[in-house]
Amino acid sequence: MAVLRKRKSSAKEIAVKNENSEVTKSKYFKERVKVKKEREVDISHDRDYVDINWVKSLDSENYFKWIVSRNGNVPNRWSQPFDDTIFTDLDEESFKLLPKNFPEIYKKMRWMRSFIRAPVDLIGGSSIPMTVGEMCGIKKSEILPRNYRLQVLVGVMLSAQTKDEVTAMGMYNIMKYCIEELKDAQGITLDALLRIDEQVLDELIHSVGFHKRKANFIKRTAAILNEKYDQDVPDNVTDILGLPGVGPKMGYLTLQKAWGKIEGICVDVHVDRLCKMWKWVDPDKCKTPNDTRKQLQKWLPPRLWTEINGLLVGFGQVIGKSRGANFDIFRVNIDESKQRQLTEKTFTTLSNLNESIRSNITSYSKWMGFLMKLDLKKLENDMKEELDVSIVEGEQNSMELKKEPHSSIDNKLDVGVKLEESCAINVDTSLKSEILIKKEPDTSLFV
Repeated sequence: MAVLRKRKSSAKEIAVKNENSEVTKSKYFKERVKVKKEREVDISHDRDYVDINWVKSLDSENYFKWIVSRNGNVPNRWSQPFDDTIFTDLDEESFKLLPKNFPEIYKKMRWMRSFIRAPVDLIGGSSIPMTVGEMCGIKKSEILPRNYRLQVLVGVMLSAQTKDEVTAMGMYNIMKYCIEELKDAQGITLDALLRIDEQVLDELIHSVGFHKRKANFIKRTAAILNEKYDQDVPDNVTDILGLPGVGPKMGYLTLQKAWGKIEGICVDVHVDRLCKMWKWVDPDKCKTPNDTRKQLQKWLPPRLWTEINGLLVGFGQVIGKSRGANFDIFRVNIDESKQRQLTEKTFTTLSNLNESIRSNITSYSKWMGFLMKLDLKKLENDMKEELDVSIVEGEQNSMELKKEPHSSIDNKLDVGVKLEESCAINVDTSLKSEILIKKEPDTSLFV
């Protein structure tokens, strides 16, 4: 007589938690890769505290003075000597995580950034309200702080997946429409955004990436601000990230530029790529810019949280490449006793930032050549502190731009953007400084 045996159950994975809450697996079971969630460090330091009610009580003059000092947007910012004592802000655990190459690279980056004029300096998300307002006849002293905060938020929302020069034109279109059609002397205000038709808004920003979705996000955000936040921009990261279309980078940048609150590092594609290229973060663990932000916040000195975005974004926009360490930062020799001075002031107006700028912004040589042709003095007195740039004054030295094949300056107003161009620059100065950029064919620039 046949004996029926009970069928054995299929093998199951058994996970046993040890004292350190780690998962131990049997070697006989199929391995399943589990990514351990990185711990996000919440660093609190004295300069994080901001009295929101006090900020709201400030008039335009005192508000802008305070926000400038809070964000460190001072003249000659990048040419200031690097303060090595910032590393004393780190606790023992953070200091152990500090990459060995970070101090050397970072100091050289700041030195180079002192004579690089990038799009983000003039028309970055937080600089747009000043630049656009000036073009529309609105003086800095006339901009109400509440409206400035809203304009920063709108500019940052438009900037996602969009070049700064395109974002600036979108903001300019909205501002002009609000002034001329809606008769709002302040331009972009909450009342104007509530009144503007979503389809009209979409048409005004049609050149911006994902313009249809962003028009919807802005309209929904305006309604939320009106109903829940006393017609102002939220002053904490939780609420601001709850707005439609606002991600971590946009949220932290808005808090920093609008409220002076430094609650996190602003990490976009430029910061993300350069940090991975120099191994400041683990590329295998940092799949997104937000992952990079979390790793940076574990060891980056808090006093650098406000400036690292402007530093790396500006560098990536005009020099950095998306693939490969084509720029050898270690071959840059620095003479810290002197600072090279440029032949031009680095301010321009939106009247020049239309179609012509798009054909001059994809390489360092073309961007510098474009700046040299402009009248760059108009906004200097009113805007030099607000824009995240260094202003160099005194005796001026000459600069020679070496033209390489396919990277010459095009005088035609061609709206086409050529990403395949790279360049080499030869700086004619009395300093014993050298900038070497390796020319690699078929390598796209950061955009």
